[in-house]
Amino acid sequence: MEIAGIAINADAGLIDGDLTVLERELAYYQEIGFSHVELSPHGVGAIHCGRLDAGRLKEVQTILAKYSFGYTVHGPNPLNLMNSRPDALDRQAFKASIEFTAAVGASVMVYHAGRYLPEEEFMLTPQPYPSSEEKRRLWEREKSDLNKLGEIAAQNGVTICVENARPYLNAPKYCYGESLKKLAKMVKQVDHPNVGITLDIGHAYLSICRYGLDLCGSIDAVAPFVKHVHLHDNFGRCSTSYERKQYEMAAMGRGDMHMPIGWGEVPVQQMLAALPEYHGVLTLELRPRYRSNCRDALDTVRQLLTSEERCVS
Repeated sequence: MEIAGIAINADAGLIDGDLTVLERELAYYQEIGFSHVELSPHGVGAIHCGRLDAGRLKEVQTILAKYSFGYTVHGPNPLNLMNSRPDALDRQAFKASIEFTAAVGASVMVYHAGRYLPEEEFMLTPQPYPSSEEKRRLWEREKSDLNKLGEIAAQNGVTICVENARPYLNAPKYCYGESLKKLAKMVKQVDHPNVGITLDIGHAYLSICRYGLDLCGSIDAVAPFVKHVHLHDNFGRCSTSYERKQYEMAAMGRGDMHMPIGWGEVPVQQMLAALPEYHGVLTLELRPRYRSNCRDALDTVRQLLTSEERCVS
């Protein structure tokens, strides 16, 4: 494993379009010692109704020029290439996100794997779960669009990294990306040099616990395609999609907690050991409630990288 740097996520909800907050956070990350920052175009208010805001982008670029960070980019969470509504803006917003990624000098753009059933439809009654045939059609749509967007990404010096999904109790198998093996299958079929995988360690552990999957076999499946890694901790206890109060979820050890490494039960060292050929950035993706723990979180990852462990089933 050859690490290009350790990043921290500039949380989109924390920034919430306020560039004074962005600048404050960048100064904080620099003081701590992070080499990279993961930005989001929606977090800094650079995308509106699927279009890149050129004026806001210039403001962001002016701020970023004050720092020596490398950058990665996380596209808007709702982006879903399986969205087939006539008024959908997903492809337009995806292209805008690629443009933003190139404009801030980043080479990686993270995209959440397409959802057969979008999160915004979980609470509809009855749930409009697609049939097997419809899932096949949506799969082909995602594959085709990723290939086309891979061409646009290549023209901009960007690699699209499809991220594995977190599972939910109330919507089982809503997304092919809950399975690392299916995610690997998708990226292999897309077969484009500018489309790879973001391995989210925390999401992977939740899915492994939720569905009883083989940890090492799952990591081995995606290893050849991993271009980016997200690190965070949890207890492997799946939650519903509508549980949002982190102070309650933390008390019960439930859900996609995004805690600092070492706070939960994710076998991070074992999972990283299964990626010996990985060359790239490790991104600590923490919730804002753990902001004051960033320094310790960075130290923990540095220590973890000095030790070795094999992935044993």
